[in-house]
Amino acid sequence: MTLPVPFEHVREELRDRDACAFVHAGREDDPTLRYLGRAGRIDGELAVVVTADTSMLLAAEAPAAARETFPGDSVLPAGGEIPTGERVATVLDDLGLDGTVLTPRTIPHDAALYLENAGYEVASTAVVDDARVAKTDAERLRQSTVQSAACAGMRRAAAVLDAAHAHEGRLDWEDAPLTTLRLRREIDAAIAGEGMSPGYTAIGVDGAPATPRSETTIEPGQTVVVDLAPQGPDGYHGRLVRTFVVDGDGGWTRRAQLAAEGALDAAIPELSPDGADAVATELDAEVTAYGFDPAPESGGYGVGLERRERPTLDEDELPVGAVLALDVRVSDPAEGTVRLADLVAVTDDGGEPLGAFPRSLVP
Repeated sequence: MTLPVPFEHVREELRDRDACAFVHAGREDDPTLRYLGRAGRIDGELAVVVTADTSMLLAAEAPAAARETFPGDSVLPAGGEIPTGERVATVLDDLGLDGTVLTPRTIPHDAALYLENAGYEVASTAVVDDARVAKTDAERLRQSTVQSAACAGMRRAAAVLDAAHAHEGRLDWEDAPLTTLRLRREIDAAIAGEGMSPGYTAIGVDGAPATPRSETTIEPGQTVVVDLAPQGPDGYHGRLVRTFVVDGDGGWTRRAQLAAEGALDAAIPELSPDGADAVATELDAEVTAYGFDPAPESGGYGVGLERRERPTLDEDELPVGAVLALDVRVSDPAEGTVRLADLVAVTDDGGEPLGAFPRSLVP
């Protein structure tokens, strides 16, 4: 399966707006450049130029490697003493173009200035952002692969917590206090072992927000929220959130876990093109049914070349193929936080989970 090439969508936009070219420039980690240029394995500054007749990638480093992955017509060297934005303006001049150049709103300011100084009128377009919302089969396959690595990381988290034991009011693992830093390192190693970048690994304890830099010592009975968003070599992300409790006494945490799990189970079947309102309703209704107040942070958000991207449940329509993380949390200042999130693709008949991992509080 090949990844999408939205150049025809871009060219249709050029025709509709009577523009001469589409341009974007930036670093290799820019999601729009990753999408257009297959730039996941290329470092340095990049630019993409699309006209009615041609599409090209300007690569500051490793243009030969870029030629192996770029789906367009040509790859040109860039960088050196000439800023990439200035090089793009020169390319447009060499093509004999004039008039309006369309760019994403995220194009660097200096690149837009070079275009304007060269006499082009710069106008923004969301055509690529719109194309990225619905994922192709190939994109979903990549995200499923990354999600498998997220599951491997979560299995490692559960194994470490399961092997920990209470000692002097804390949890010890391998004869030392178990901290979120130690747990995070074990998770990241497991994800790397699957050939993926750990990306974003955050852990929250006892109701504190999950962060990627915490060094908290974990104690028995505390809620441990593990939030994972690994990234594959092509830039696509997964998303998986689970909550664990070691030596818990049930009660509030068990009821909160049942509420969050019920919310996901009720919302996933509603994840269809016209189901955004129903998904949000189900997420809140199940939590309320267990006697909790819905958390404003609960909801759904797109996942792809960014950890959070379009669509959201606030939009009027969810296109088939869109991939969202459905994220539910229940919090109490005295009890902690229970949070669950799964990665789900939109289909005509409801949501299709990408990967699966148990939701039990017990590691």
